[in-house]
Amino acid sequence: MIPEFRDDGYLPIGLHPATEAEVSFRFGTATRQRQRLTLRLRRWLVLARCVNAKRFLVDGSFVTAKRNPVDVDAVIWIPSDFATQLQRGNIDAIELDSMLVTRRPEELFAAEDGRDWDDWVNFFIRTREFDERRKGIVEILL
Repeated sequence: MIPEFRDDGYLPIGLHPATEAEVSFRFGTATRQRQRLTLRLRRWLVLARCVNAKRFLVDGSFVTAKRNPVDVDAVIWIPSDFATQLQRGNIDAIELDSMLVTRRPEELFAAEDGRDWDDWVNFFIRTREFDERRKGIVEILL
């Protein structure tokens, strides 16, 4: 279960596991902007599942109390056979790779191994505010 927001509008510190349905219900329905971001997130999750991604992290203002978040940031831990999937012409892998390479949308990032994953987690648990306070982020269970 995703915890309630702190007084500053962020989730409590930690990596909070959740299902796609929980994330969509909690963060994706209140405004049109949230609904648009949820559609983007759902496409990423479809691709993540199609390529057998290992893990999926979601952050950005999407997982805050902001009424109209600017973005939804995500990190996908791509599988070790991702290059092979590309070589074999897996259309889902090709679409995902195109997003990652072109950086469109700008909010999707890739982790290639456990160290990359940990680096992304450590990056996203800090706010961009002057005090770089720590906050919670969400892992969507694949």
